[in-house]
Formats: sequence, C-alpha cells, structure tokens
Amino acid sequence: MSRQLRLEKEKLLRQIEQQRLDLANSAAHWIEVTAPYDRGWLKILEMRKFLVLGSSLIAVYGVRHPSRMIRWSRRALSAWGTFRLFRRTFSSR
Repeated sequence: MSRQLRLEKEKLLRQIEQQRLDLANSAAHWIEVTAPYDRGWLKILEMRKFLVLGSSLIAVYGVRHPSRMIRWSRRALSAWGTFRLFRRTFSSR
C-alpha cells in the first residue's frame, strides 16, 4: 500500500512540475505577443501632454469656428477611409 501511495505521489509531483513548466512557457509567450501593444500604450502615455494640449486647442477652435471644424472633420474621415481602402486593396496582393 505504501509503495502504491509513493508511486501516485511521484506521478502527481511530475504532473505539477509539467504544469508549472507549461505555465512559465505560456507566460513568456503572452509577454512576447502583447509586447507591441505595451510599446504602443507607453508611447501614448509619453505623448499625453501633447495630446491634451492639442485636443484643447482643437476644442477652442471648434467653438470659435464650428462650420470649419465640421468641414475639416469630414475631410479627415474621408481621407482616412481612402487610406484604408488603398491599404486593403494593395496589401492583399
């Protein structure tokens, strides 16, 4: 009976060790996959001062000239759509 318990204990310890190795491997893979997102987020945090200043200036300009803001926002959206269309069209080849 004692021998059987010892074999079962060894089996469970090997299983735990394998699970720990799998977990460490998965953690390393997760860090590798999310690294570009982390770099992008850090870049946004570095530019926070400029984004706040720029958005404030755009808000003041939008209050003073609402029709121009609407016109420029439409132009920006259309340019963005055109850019996406070209990117999708030419990247598929």
